[in-house]
Amino acid sequence: MKPTLPILDISPRLGIGPVCLGDTRAMARDALAAVGFPLESSNGPTDYFCQAAIQTECDEQGFIWFIGLSQSEQYLARYQGMDVFALAAGELFSLIAAADDSGAHEFNDCEYLFPGQIITLWDADEQYDRQGNETRPVWAQVGIGNPGYVEAVSAL
Repeated sequence: MKPTLPILDISPRLGIGPVCLGDTRAMARDALAAVGFPLESSNGPTDYFCQAAIQTECDEQGFIWFIGLSQSEQYLARYQGMDVFALAAGELFSLIAAADDSGAHEFNDCEYLFPGQIITLWDADEQYDRQGNETRPVWAQVGIGNPGYVEAVSAL
């Protein structure tokens, strides 16, 4: 029997899988370790798990304000029930845009922030299409943040 993969549901403005925006760094580390993804490395405010496929970042007070996922064979990442890394970049963009109530959205394959849900998409390219043998662009990372994260990245 094939083992069941952990499902990391992307819940905008709330969290991904067992990690919630606003958790302390220790809480996020414990939550990910409990589902089989112990801390592997850190760099300043950023922690990496699952061969760096899961990334959490803390604000200056030590609370999680960003969670990012890249494709991994060790979990299933879902948004509205759909595997985000099984969808072509344009399909995922359209799915998220349809649920974002912040106005019109124009596809950009480099990076995009949906302000209504605070979902980030980064680097759509064929090299990230591991499920379709690199035949279509897929996002390298799908992430969520909180309003403080948006303010900080907007100031860059």
